Amino acid sequence: MKKISCWYKPRGAQKDFQTDRRRGFTLVELLVVIAIIGVLVGLLLPAVQAARESARRSSCSNKLKQIGLAFANIESARGVYPTGGDFPWALIQNYTSGGRPNGPEKQGVSWLYQILPYLEQQATYDIVVHSDLEQRNIPGYFCPSRRGPTRQGTRYLNDYAASTPCPEGQWNDGNTLWQGNTWRVPGNVQWYGVVIRTDWDIQASPPGPSGSTRPFGSGGVVDGLSSTMIVGEKRLRPAAYDSGDWHDDRGWSDGWDPDTIRSTGFQPGVDTNDRNGDGTLGDDVGYDFGSAHAAIFTCMFADGSVRATSYSIDQITFNRLGHRSDGNVVVP
Repeated sequence: MKKISCWYKPRGAQKDFQTDRRRGFTLVELLVVIAIIGVLVGLLLPAVQAARESARRSSCSNKLKQIGLAFANIESARGVYPTGGDFPWALIQNYTSGGRPNGPEKQGVSWLYQILPYLEQQATYDIVVHSDLEQRNIPGYFCPSRRGPTRQGTRYLNDYAASTPCPEGQWNDGNTLWQGNTWRVPGNVQWYGVVIRTDWDIQASPPGPSGSTRPFGSGGVVDGLSSTMIVGEKRLRPAAYDSGDWHDDRGWSDGWDPDTIRSTGFQPGVDTNDRNGDGTLGDDVGYDFGSAHAAIFTCMFADGSVRATSYSIDQITFNRLGHRSDGNVVVP
């Protein structure tokens, strides 16, 4: 019989150090792990944010592409581009015939309204009571980098505007949008953007054209479709994203107003509360193009292409992009 050897360990005896040692992190090791995690988060967070912004910019570009397609379709169907409306706060019920909305030649409400049937928004286009019309949200009219669908009161706002140029050398002149008359269509005025002020004076007796630029189609874009800007992102104040502003208060259902029209005669820039650098909440971004994107804003051209444009673009060059027939063909 084999002898069985037993080892007895009395109660309370010290445990074997090599086989039963329980060891935790030291303070130094814990701090090192925390530091490594912090570095990784610091490296990954900007990449995640950049990816998200890239996706938002892509969504913004796609919305402008849809707007460009709507321009092409309305020009094909009607033979002319949409017009920009006649004056601020136009009411759709004043621009109907036989219960139907007027076409571009006699329409006082904005180009954003006129292209609705070509954005699968026929039901909204058929509304002929303005208090009902302005309550309709058009998701394609908001840039996701800036804000989701937003209202001031009952009116849904918008983030895109059509362009009109300044006369050469008259930079930063807001009167470019009005040509001397804000609240009535001026007579015998030439407009040089693709979207022109509607030449239909409803205050005349009887209402009729005032002798200004008449609607036209692609043949009127003399400088070339690929070299002429139609629509871009408009510059806003971040402090007023959710509340609206004097230039962002009537929304897409407005008439000829900075809500829907901006000028290429102003230097574009990133959204800011301090345009003049003096620490005040300046409101004179209201004629500018720009966006919530860090270095660029997005523009749609008459050929339907959508391109990123730098804020540092030369002011003369930018103004020429908005002019359809000055003979200065610009390759953006």
